[in-house]
Amino acid sequence: MRIDEASRRKDNFDLANSVPVVLADGQTWFVPKPWLVVRPMFKDGVAFSAYRFLTYSDVLDVLVDAIAAAVELDVIVSAVATLAAYLLRSHYDLSDADLDRLLAYRVDDPASLEWSGIVMETATGRNGKKAACAGGG
Repeated sequence: MRIDEASRRKDNFDLANSVPVVLADGQTWFVPKPWLVVRPMFKDGVAFSAYRFLTYSDVLDVLVDAIAAAVELDVIVSAVATLAAYLLRSHYDLSDADLDRLLAYRVDDPASLEWSGIVMETATGRNGKKAACAGGG
């Protein structure tokens, strides 16, 4: 049974600030883009300093670092799937069983390479490039 993407959207779903990705179920889902925010700090109406932060907090960096540290294909795929689940769950109400279906990775399958690459590109702010997470094993 196919998951109805539109019915799983959370109230904070933001199509304009998302990247489309075709997942293992063959449907298009939307991964939210992390944004770098610069927040000025004011005193008496004058900005005296500013600080930067990513909209998805340090969790995003930890997940990306786990992928970079992985060596074996199954560990890389699991790390990319965890990153994808984190991003997807910020937009959608998805169970673990849903994620099992959506994030299946088939070795040497161009569609799997595509979704994993889009997730990595989005999480690292490189949406214009096609970089796959892992080659075949």
